[in-house]
Formats: sequence, structure tokens, C-alpha cells
Amino acid sequence: METLNVRAKNVKPIILRALKVNRPIFIWGAPGIGKSELVQGIVDQGELGNALMIDMRLALLEPTDLRGYPFRNPETNTMEWSPPSDLPSQDLADSYDNVVLFLDELNSAPPSVQAAAYQLVLNRRIGQYNLPDNVRIIAAGNRETDRGVTFRMPSPLANRFRHINMDVNFEDWQQWAINNDVHPDVIGYLSFAKQDLFNFDPKTSSQAFATPRSWTFTSDILNVDGFEDASAREQKAELLVL
Repeated sequence: METLNVRAKNVKPIILRALKVNRPIFIWGAPGIGKSELVQGIVDQGELGNALMIDMRLALLEPTDLRGYPFRNPETNTMEWSPPSDLPSQDLADSYDNVVLFLDELNSAPPSVQAAAYQLVLNRRIGQYNLPDNVRIIAAGNRETDRGVTFRMPSPLANRFRHINMDVNFEDWQQWAINNDVHPDVIGYLSFAKQDLFNFDPKTSSQAFATPRSWTFTSDILNVDGFEDASAREQKAELLVL
């Protein structure tokens, strides 16, 4: 399995090229580095025209959440499958130029769920459900070395994707932060201490570590009305050194 190591700013054009030829793509990366935010940004910025993103967290699903639920058709006396409501219907897809089906945490899903996703990704259908033609598939997950809960993907499923390993880069994050109104104190601090943007070490047992996502949480807290009151400045200083 060939995997490209790519800076965040270079991931987007690779994704767009893959989507134009309807090639599923898998984004690998450590937790909290902004994989889902990157995909949502592509949709929100109109890169795919009038588009919709459907975010499905496969680690939280059961196989029937993808395949649907079996029921007896009283007219034919045969078993049929009710399609899951989370997957886009043809009517919904017809309302958009493109629909991005984002299969997050795919490799954190148990093998039974991955087996259900296998048919959806490879054949664009599962049970009696067929993906509309304008639906594009993107998946994401953490690497086995990230200490998260992961299961090895079946080789045929892995082979269906184009694989990208998304790296963390301060300049890329800084531009994103400016464009997304991240609190200036967060941007200013990290401009001084770039190494604190991401300090995840899978070899340690620490439960707390800095990631682009955690700095966004810090920014949200700093942006709360009244946080700049004198009584809260000490809290602000503590947040910036977490």
C-alpha cells in the first residue's frame, strides 16, 4: 500500500483530483490534526459546486446501520432490506452537484462494519441500496502507531483507496487559523512556540497533548464574551500553556 506524506495545504488539490475521477481516497493522520475539518472546508468553500457532506463515524455503527434492516415483504414473501437513513437517497443527491460521503474512523470500526463498508466502497452498493452517481467517498482514520483503537483493513478494501498521510505544519495551520477567526492570542503564542502546536507522542502514557483541534477548543474558550475580564486573565494564561 503506497502512502503519500503530504502537508495539509497540499492535501486539498490531491483530494479534488481524486474526486473528479470518482476515486475513493483515505486520509491517514494522528488524532486532532484536522482531517474532517479539511474535508468540510472543501465542501463549504464551494470547491465541488453546490455540495453536501455526510459525516458517518463508522466506529459508532453496527453493520445494519450501513446495510439496512431486514424485513419481510408480505406481497412477495421474501426478505428485503430497508435502506439506512444516513446514506444519501437519490432524491437528496439530486438536490446537489456533489455529495461527499465521509467515512470517518473507518479503520477503528470493528471488522463486521468494515465488511459492510467494503461492498459500499468497492461496488457503490450494499444490499438493495445503490449510491447515487454524484456521491464521492472520502475516508479517514488514525494510524496503528497512534495508540488509538484500530483494526487492520482487508487488503481488497485498502487497495480501493488512494492513501494520503497528512502531516502537521505550522504555516499551513497558521493560514487556516487566520481564515477561521482563531483567537489572536492563540495564533500569537504558537507563532512564538511553534513546537507546541502538536506534541502528541504515542510512546507516552499521558492523556493530555496539544493538537490543532485542542488549540481550536482553547480559542473557543478565549472568544467567550467576558473572558477578558481581569478576574479571568489568570485562567487565560493557564490555557495557553496546556
